[in-house]
Amino acid sequence: MYKKLAAFSKKEENKELVTHSVIALIARIVGAGITFLMNVIVARYLGEKESGYFFLAITISIFLGTVGRVGGDQSVLRFVSIYSKQRNWEKVHGVVNILMKWGLLVTVIISAFLCIFSGPIASDFFHKPEFKNPLIWIALSIPFYAVYNLYGMALQGLRKVVYSVSILRIITPFMLIVMVLIFSPHNGTIASILYLFATIVTVIIGYFWWNKDIPKVKGSFDPAILWKSSSALWIVAIMQQMVTWSGQFIAGIFNTPQELAHLAVARNTSMLITFILQAVGFVSAPRFANMYNEKKMSQLKRYVQNTTRLMVAVSLPLILFIWIFPDFIMSLFGKGFTGGIWYLRVLALGQFINVITGSTGYLLTMSGHEKDMRNITIISGIMAIVLALILNPIFGAIGSAASTAIAVASTNLMAVGLVKKRLGFNTLNIIRA
Repeated sequence: MYKKLAAFSKKEENKELVTHSVIALIARIVGAGITFLMNVIVARYLGEKESGYFFLAITISIFLGTVGRVGGDQSVLRFVSIYSKQRNWEKVHGVVNILMKWGLLVTVIISAFLCIFSGPIASDFFHKPEFKNPLIWIALSIPFYAVYNLYGMALQGLRKVVYSVSILRIITPFMLIVMVLIFSPHNGTIASILYLFATIVTVIIGYFWWNKDIPKVKGSFDPAILWKSSSALWIVAIMQQMVTWSGQFIAGIFNTPQELAHLAVARNTSMLITFILQAVGFVSAPRFANMYNEKKMSQLKRYVQNTTRLMVAVSLPLILFIWIFPDFIMSLFGKGFTGGIWYLRVLALGQFINVITGSTGYLLTMSGHEKDMRNITIISGIMAIVLALILNPIFGAIGSAASTAIAVASTNLMAVGLVKKRLGFNTLNIIRA
């Protein structure tokens, strides 16, 4: 496998691809490191109980912010990738402008709803009255979170790798770290206010980067075409969030704030395994769209095989380290967090399966098979919720971790089958040429 990767990188036509992949990998490593450090610092400053409230609020923000983007992430990536290569800037601006309007409209409504009903949600749904104030401030961040994610995905479509990774993964956690170190918050409410300001800064920077490098022309795009793609991807986005976060939501109902904090940091730490998947995705997704659009299927197959080999080679040592030294990793967040070592092990296993199956989600959505991805995520999203509702009351928070891991693995294994059916190759087949 390592010899095949070396041979691939030496070919002249692959040098730009390898260079961009290395840049994306470095940027993603920085992003993963900063996010991990942010989790450690917040957990240590707030303690188990207050960090439990804060991380639950962040979960809600990410979930509803993704829902509010009406499937715009993958749509903006796909269409900006295609039309920027054609230098059709009118359509590039049109796509971004429409999706921004849709996303802002929906997320502002969601934010207002959460602020108005924060009391009943905290007391009656989560049975945690003290959760009300963190929820209000995090709710206000949802529109900003949605906007900067759309800017980040649009920059990814332009192949502005460093800008994209910085917007999506670096600036917000970095700003939060800086403000936590300055203001030394000791409760979830203050931390949530600081998070709101971090998202505002990220939006400002994203707006500047998006507007500084592309021609200023009047945007125009057919909303019906965009809605056809986004509506399917909207369901995908919602169900993917169900897969990722339903375990945390169910735990928020049944478990203590301390257990919520353990589960949250375990989940966030397990995502370190996928940093290589996300790094390669930043470079690969625009190329998937263009290769498929240009009918270069043999080239697409070779590229997928080699990027999957790269991801497995990098992630294998990480999963081994997490399984062998979970006590050390969890102790970084504080002495009490070592109770979550099995949450970390279980979630890490699910994410490793996510990596070894390759970029199946991007392959399906960038090749116009949004409905296939929609159907997969509907099944796995429902599976995640049902499993969490069954396993958490029986086994506690470890049941939520298991439900998430099973749903993540199932999503990607089903996607492997549909990539084989639609595109004619198996992403798991990385040994043979």
